[in-house]
Amino acid sequence: MENPVPADLVATEMRRLARDGVSIVHTVIGRRGQGDQVPVVRLTPAHPNGRLTVVSSIHGKGGLLTPEGRFTPIVTALLGAGQSVVGYSPLLLDEAADSLAFQEGLPDSLMIHTYNHVLAAQQMQDLATVLAWARSQPDVSEANLLGLGTMGPAVLVARPALEGVARTVVDLHDIDLGDGSGNLSAAIDLPGLFQFGGLKAAAALTAPAPLWIFRSGSTFARTWPERSYELAGVPQQLRIDSRRVPPEELVRWLDSGQ
Repeated sequence: MENPVPADLVATEMRRLARDGVSIVHTVIGRRGQGDQVPVVRLTPAHPNGRLTVVSSIHGKGGLLTPEGRFTPIVTALLGAGQSVVGYSPLLLDEAADSLAFQEGLPDSLMIHTYNHVLAAQQMQDLATVLAWARSQPDVSEANLLGLGTMGPAVLVARPALEGVARTVVDLHDIDLGDGSGNLSAAIDLPGLFQFGGLKAAAALTAPAPLWIFRSGSTFARTWPERSYELAGVPQQLRIDSRRVPPEELVRWLDSGQ
């Protein structure tokens, strides 16, 4: 995974509209010379405070909306706090779901994933690209990250390699990965994941950056990240909750760290 610099980013605005005082801009972004194209939508409130949160959802950009077409409670709360919100559709999710083209682009080999990136790695690269683009926007002073539902574990795994993130909130969705011998979601199915410590190691390696994990599940080894943050001298920067945290509480922390 790479964190591209602004000069390596390519962005094409597709359409722009307004709704209930919120500016909505759809863009396709990628890395120069790499051929990747990530659909992105940015929501900007009437009075932005310079902070922005990238939301990662299994529904891609569509994860910013309820089935009825309204902004979700967490998006509404972020906009109400003055934050901009970015949703994106990584490879094979939402409108980036050209699975046939993806499969046709892979070499015909039984050992394909020995020498080529798995889907999870490519989706995590898309996240890194989106964050780099978000941070490069001239009106953004701070970029946060929110991983929801089944994309929460993928965001946590990617987090130690991501640069320039102010605060990160991860919903682990009460996940129990067991010993890794069962079927894993494609979003987290990385070779060597469990050999290198899995989710607990990813959380530990995120220190000293602010991290809040909720719906951690009964099997999450919280002692790893807790000890890591203690050794880094910033135990207060880590929060781990087994409960579902209300959107307003999450947004207050994303916006001010309180």
